Amino acid sequence: MSLTSAISNALSGLGASSLAAEIVSSNLSNATNETYAKREITQVSNINGGVKVTGILRQRDAALQSSVNSQAANFAAANTRTLAFAGVDAAVGTVGEDGSLTSTLDSLQSALISASAAPESDLRLQQVLYAAGDLATGINNVEEAIQAERLSADQSIATDIDVANEALSQIEKLNKQIVTLSANGRSTATLLDRRDAAVATLSEIIPVRVLERDSGAIALVSRGGQVLLDGKAVTLEFTAAQGMDAEMSLASGALSGISIAGKDGSDISDRLVGGRLEAAFEVRDSLMPTAGEELDALRQQLLSDTAYDGAGLFTETNGKLSVNSQLDAEPWRLRDGFAAVSQGYAGNTGYLDTLTQGLSDLSGVFGDYVTGQSGQLLRAEMSQSAASASYAAMSEAVAAGGVDSDAELQTLLMIEKIYTANARVISVVDEMMDTLMRMT
Repeated sequence: MSLTSAISNALSGLGASSLAAEIVSSNLSNATNETYAKREITQVSNINGGVKVTGILRQRDAALQSSVNSQAANFAAANTRTLAFAGVDAAVGTVGEDGSLTSTLDSLQSALISASAAPESDLRLQQVLYAAGDLATGINNVEEAIQAERLSADQSIATDIDVANEALSQIEKLNKQIVTLSANGRSTATLLDRRDAAVATLSEIIPVRVLERDSGAIALVSRGGQVLLDGKAVTLEFTAAQGMDAEMSLASGALSGISIAGKDGSDISDRLVGGRLEAAFEVRDSLMPTAGEELDALRQQLLSDTAYDGAGLFTETNGKLSVNSQLDAEPWRLRDGFAAVSQGYAGNTGYLDTLTQGLSDLSGVFGDYVTGQSGQLLRAEMSQSAASASYAAMSEAVAAGGVDSDAELQTLLMIEKIYTANARVISVVDEMMDTLMRMT
């Protein structure tokens, strides 16, 4: 081997060692970065000696990453449902808890028993009306909580559509950059990290299947078969509601679905399966309307079981309960009913007895409703807990295949030795050439 060849080989070794040290440094600095994929250089021996760096290998298990994204979507969906049920459960309360529907019903029953013992007492009659007002307010609060969760879900959909559109646009741009750099033989590792992160963000909202293209680009298809990106990204459209009431629905046209800009405007919501977006639609259009129907059944039974002489303790306007205004003006009708022309005997307990019996029959109904709502929340929390555990397990599996700081430090020590050896070769050759020059 000539001295010139020895220097050339050593220089190639120095270059490869320098790049390898740079890659290890990058790995170490991103050891806690979940979106970063470990890198290592690939190299081959030159025909004439020395080493040639052929590229930078990015280590990423695509199947494992897809599973992580899927579990993240499941967890996001479960969390969305849990938050909605928690909002309603907070308004309903739990059996025996102060301020719950069952406790306000108990307070009304106690007030009726007290009034029946002394029906001539205007104060006790007034206390019945106060307790009835608290019960009406409690039921109205639950209705408001249901509609508030529906509106929150609708607003969440609007926000997520904006995020999804931004992620799709970003992936489209990264696809183009990756294709260009790959064609020029340059490293795309950083761009691939960014693209994976964008896909992960999108997948929490709309789980997607990633289809690799030969050019290095990817296409994205939802679980329901909707193509979201293949060369060009689609733009999703959604119109947020400004308010919410029980009568508003997707079927009536009062609420928006999702469509693709520039297409025929047809609703593609049912093709965006899984993830936070589907769960938000479920909360808005199914779970909370069902809770509203159950509450309405409770409200109607309350109106029926407290009716007397063609009227009743409560009145309903647009789904809102209130104490009968006639009783506010004439509390004595709690004794005599609504058909009486004037006050009767002050010891009369006719309507009070009817109310007491009616509310006694409702105790079980109210208890079933409250425990039913608590059960819904419990099931949602259990589902969320299971999804969280699965997501954590998959994330740990990804982390296990990520950057191992100890291994990287060992690699760095080996690189340092190789670098030192190559530097020593150059130093020795330099000394030999100086000796030869002095001999001539």
